[in-house]
Amino acid sequence: MKIQAILDSLKLPLPRERAKSVRDIDYDRLVGMGYDTILFDYDNTLATWRSQFDMRNREIIESLLERGLKVAVVTNAPYERVKHMKEFFSNRVKLYHSMKKPSTRELMRVLKELESKPEKAVIIGDLFLTDIIAGNRMGMYTIMVKPAISKEAAFYQKMGGFVTIAAYTVFFYTIGWFFRIIELINPHLFVDDISDVDFEQLKEAGYELAILDFDNTLEPWGSDELSKERELLIRRIQLVGLKIVIISNGRRLRLRNIEAFVPGVEIISEARKPLPRKARKYLNRKGIKPYHSVVIGDQLFTDILMGNLLGAFTIKVNPISEKEFYWTRMMRKIEKLFLRFIKRKTALEEIRR
Repeated sequence: MKIQAILDSLKLPLPRERAKSVRDIDYDRLVGMGYDTILFDYDNTLATWRSQFDMRNREIIESLLERGLKVAVVTNAPYERVKHMKEFFSNRVKLYHSMKKPSTRELMRVLKELESKPEKAVIIGDLFLTDIIAGNRMGMYTIMVKPAISKEAAFYQKMGGFVTIAAYTVFFYTIGWFFRIIELINPHLFVDDISDVDFEQLKEAGYELAILDFDNTLEPWGSDELSKERELLIRRIQLVGLKIVIISNGRRLRLRNIEAFVPGVEIISEARKPLPRKARKYLNRKGIKPYHSVVIGDQLFTDILMGNLLGAFTIKVNPISEKEFYWTRMMRKIEKLFLRFIKRKTALEEIRR
């Protein structure tokens, strides 16, 4: 337990996502993922340090408000620093000052006043030792942006931004990379078998597409046909209203006959997972957002990693058989090591979308 507590503390400064500025964040994706509250830091996030609000960010905030999202500024600075924002947004944007981040006490008060929950909130800021730690401690989705430093800024301001970036870089490449790997191979859900997945609930949650692995997920490794049982499963998934694509690292020659078993199911072979290129190309062609798709597979370092890189909902199943490609058997040993650091979630209530 002590080791786990130490590991949890070490990963607190690691943001879920990074962006150049608040204008480079995909807010459509955040809304699609179910977030309804956006909290912005002020200094070096919405404005350069101790400066007036950067008007380039006004359009972003206006668009969030028009979509019905709750928007607030949460800063450690005094009220005088942010009070001028009322000229642009009146009371539509709540202004909270003297937050004492990374303490979470004031942030809890903010969410209570906004009638929001941490799991539905996003916090955006430039400091991983304040904004990101506070957000992660509360279970919010954390996004770190580069410090907003103008060309006309004083030397000490530019140096401050450089030190912030340098400090995070050192943290990431000494400790953070390990936790980033864990995050990227961590599925949203564990189930024993693909037949145990509640596809009806996935459809109700807003998902449109099921991306399925083949070997040891649908059929034992090396199979070149689909069993009657799995054929019926796929038809049931289609009846629920989900589209299906099978994306496999297997050769096209072996899998080419499977499409004939169930109409409407496309096979993408030799996908080179975990690279998400072919999966992303398919999604673009079909006009489906990654966060409206579900990836189901038996391997952390191929299926789950690909799905998380896409931004999809990921489900890990147990392999059907022990017979596997020799490289896969080697990776299973590494999987066992990393599984020690992954908290297993086995209930579909984990779905937030």
